[in-house]
Amino acid sequence: MQFKHPEILYALFLLIVPIIVHLFQLQRFTKIPFTNVAFLKKIEQQTRKSAKLKKWLVLLARLLTFACIIFAFSQPYISKEKANKKLQTIIYLDNSFSMQSEGNQGTLLKTATKKIVELGNYTKQHITVITNNNLFTNTNLEAFKKELLTLDYTPTKTSLKTIFLKINEKKNEAQNIVLVSDFQNTTDLKTLHLPKNTPLTFVKLVPKSTQNFYIDSVYLQKSSATEIILIAIIKSSQNSNESVAVSLFNNNDLYGKATAKFLNSKTTHIEFTISNEKQFLGKILIDDEFLPFDNSFYFTISKPQKIAVLSIGKSSVFLPKIYTEDEFLYQHTTVKNLKYNTIQKQQLIVLNEVDSFPKTLITHLQSFLKNGGYVVIIPSEKINIQSYNNLFSKLSIGALESAIQKERKITSINYNHPLLKNVFEKKVTNFQYPKTHFYFKSQLNNALPILKFDDNTPFISSFAKSNGNIYWISSPLNTNVTNFTKSPIIVPVFYNFAKTSLKTNRLYYTIASKNIVDIKTHLKKDRVLNVSNNNTEFIPLQQIFENKVVLTFENNIPKSGFYNIKTNNELIKTIAFNYNREESVLLNTNLKEQIKNIKNATYSEAVETTFNKVQQQTKIDWLFKWFLALSVLFLFIEMLILKYFKV
Repeated sequence: MQFKHPEILYALFLLIVPIIVHLFQLQRFTKIPFTNVAFLKKIEQQTRKSAKLKKWLVLLARLLTFACIIFAFSQPYISKEKANKKLQTIIYLDNSFSMQSEGNQGTLLKTATKKIVELGNYTKQHITVITNNNLFTNTNLEAFKKELLTLDYTPTKTSLKTIFLKINEKKNEAQNIVLVSDFQNTTDLKTLHLPKNTPLTFVKLVPKSTQNFYIDSVYLQKSSATEIILIAIIKSSQNSNESVAVSLFNNNDLYGKATAKFLNSKTTHIEFTISNEKQFLGKILIDDEFLPFDNSFYFTISKPQKIAVLSIGKSSVFLPKIYTEDEFLYQHTTVKNLKYNTIQKQQLIVLNEVDSFPKTLITHLQSFLKNGGYVVIIPSEKINIQSYNNLFSKLSIGALESAIQKERKITSINYNHPLLKNVFEKKVTNFQYPKTHFYFKSQLNNALPILKFDDNTPFISSFAKSNGNIYWISSPLNTNVTNFTKSPIIVPVFYNFAKTSLKTNRLYYTIASKNIVDIKTHLKKDRVLNVSNNNTEFIPLQQIFENKVVLTFENNIPKSGFYNIKTNNELIKTIAFNYNREESVLLNTNLKEQIKNIKNATYSEAVETTFNKVQQQTKIDWLFKWFLALSVLFLFIEMLILKYFKV
């Protein structure tokens, strides 16, 4: 037996007071002479013995009454833990999309939530519940019972490493740590920093089935002036021979139907032909009852925005062939005929073999880069080095040293550079190396090489500025100096110079990942872009430039669907967001084997059994009611003694 307030037990010393009063009675007896006292003395002796017994019984009843009252106020209990100790159980409840799977008693998440709420009905300890997107911390479960019962699924899957970092912040207060999840794609637990002295229970929820059909992605295979070929990739989490119905909608109107047939495979493709309209708000649906979150897929098709490219300097043959009219607004001008007010309207400026730079042009280029523009610098053979170094100094990219007339081959490609990262399917090792016999030696600041010479010096380098980018080509590109313009690699390099200058809207974006969207528009003063759909409206993080607005989306898109980008209620663009498909493939991790050698960890597949153990470990049996009842009983016994015990 333990006591919540043991200091009250010191009051038991006060029980000595009635004992002292009983032993040292202050009443004086007066003797009265009587003729024949023999008989009376005999009666007196019997009466005194009875009275003495009665007083001892009354004293005992009173002592027991007061003792029971003191014990009751000290709040005695029987438990494995101390009642004045702050009891806490930390529960990680996985509410990712894979927890939509059906178990034996309903969806995995709802079953687990119900058991946690029932735990709160039987224990008054403090409970912390950690979910993937929320934290209910250090309070009685009754305080957030409603929030738990209405807990929704989230597209954000928090790693176990992050979960344990949160748990370790509170582990000194915890008597139990319980993790409830289906543990899909679980990291090796040996790599995690697990608590060592606190009981750790992994509750793995197992779905009835792991067969799931889902829409993985869509892409455009071919487009013409009249029609577009759209390919939808439908996948299965296991090899299957089943067929799945697929429907295509344009906004809310049914556009077409097809059947996805799996021939003992995990992947199949569905082709849809779409008329090349001004805008197509596409939604693809499949019939699958297992996981509902990946049964729909949203995308938008609209006329692509043309990227404005301005070439300043000498005219070029290869630039117009790369920057064609269907994708780009290409213009060329000499430095002498340049209209400076057109610079800020461009996305990419190519300084093609300019001999020297006027101060006004340098100032406008600085402003252009500050506003998110991209600049390509191609030197001429007869440059004014002082003028170039003045430009390099103003742009903080280094300095030119000298011109070198020596043949060099261009042999190295930086496949990891953002400009070329997704260009090549595999590394090219046997291509015919382009070469140049004239280039400039330079000392560059924070340059990232894209292509290199055979002596490992850079041929093309990039410089990331706060908002824009600069590309330096160390050799003139006319055919008298180099054959690089005849090499196939020139097309992806210059094409991506322009394509990366304006992040044109994709078919769709993925929720819970960082997405940067460039909106080609000019906002008036004090105007911003807002994003909305039927259920939500917000202002995303945005950078406003002269000719575009850069929107950044990161964890602020709640649900998949279409989102309208507006300013002052004027619709500018509609974009589509979809949930990440990482949770669509259900993998059965051998969690039991992983925790076998962790001393303080146990494995379970039953939520109810686990929480029953938690209840028993922290259960407190209070005894103060029994002591109050005993005090009343002894008081009643005292009254009976006083009333019916005849002296």
